[in-house]
Amino acid sequence: MCKNFMDFLSEKKTLLFLVMCLFVHAFNCALFYYLGIFPLLILNVLSCFFYVFVIHLFKKNSDLYVIFAYFEIITFSFISDLFTGCAYFYIFYVIGMISVISYLLPPKKNLKHIFQGIGIVYAVAIYCIHLKNFCLFPEYLSVIERTRNLIGFINLGITLFTLFYISNLYIYEINSANDKLTYYSNHDLMTGLFNRRFFEHIMRRNKTENESPFTIAIFDIDDFKKVNDTYGHQAGDCVLKTVSLLIEDSASKDFIPVRWGGEEFILYMPQTDEKNAYEYLELICSKIRDNTVYYDNQEIHVTVTAGMFTGEDLGEYEEAIRKADERLYYGKKHGKNCVVNSDF
Repeated sequence: MCKNFMDFLSEKKTLLFLVMCLFVHAFNCALFYYLGIFPLLILNVLSCFFYVFVIHLFKKNSDLYVIFAYFEIITFSFISDLFTGCAYFYIFYVIGMISVISYLLPPKKNLKHIFQGIGIVYAVAIYCIHLKNFCLFPEYLSVIERTRNLIGFINLGITLFTLFYISNLYIYEINSANDKLTYYSNHDLMTGLFNRRFFEHIMRRNKTENESPFTIAIFDIDDFKKVNDTYGHQAGDCVLKTVSLLIEDSASKDFIPVRWGGEEFILYMPQTDEKNAYEYLELICSKIRDNTVYYDNQEIHVTVTAGMFTGEDLGEYEEAIRKADERLYYGKKHGKNCVVNSDF
């Protein structure tokens, strides 16, 4: 549930940011109407119209909306502090946006460094206004002085919330990207099974562990080239996905199914003797044999041949693979659609 929510926030981050900006300006409209500070009321009304227009035109993945919002925020903050003599600390918005623009714009946008530089110039300009004690509407100073702490605290809170929200979303996206990278490096993208690289890593890591007995089986789809030639390569891909799913679903949760390459699969069965392994493999082969693959209104039936070898020493797993492959080859040459568990 939480992951789905974070995925939603990540996918809609630009739109949600624009909506959040609209909400802040709408809140300010009500606040400054109540306080009677009409220059700030008019400024916030104009900003509301701006965001309504931008949201109405919003299209997915358009970086222009982020850029428009960025310049609206820093310009609004500059004008607001010009109106009030920096009493409401709108400089917080500018400082916050210098960080936010770096996240919301993708890395390919080299201009974001220029945008950040412009934000720094705005922040320095606002600070200079503060040093000069300049206020464009001194007639509102009495109201401004009475409310400066409250509104300054509100603006600080909005800035901190935005930075907290953006930074945590950024961390989530980084972690998600790392998880995906790890998954893709360990799995075959077509079938979703573990890939050869991961399997060899696991076997090398477990060499010193006492996993005996263990069994390694190699599956090969019978006459797979004929499937591709008859129905097309997309049908072949559908067959590969179906067979891999049947192998994965039929195997014990402790087993490791692997896309070995082409139409070959490996099933590593730790702590499984020859008798139990053979029964598992017979079950898997029968399920594949009895299954029908539907593709483009056509029914495709396939079988698999498997060669297996049960060993006692994981340090010799490569020899086990070689033995299983020899038995697979024998099965392919002598009828197919079978499990070969002994030397010929």
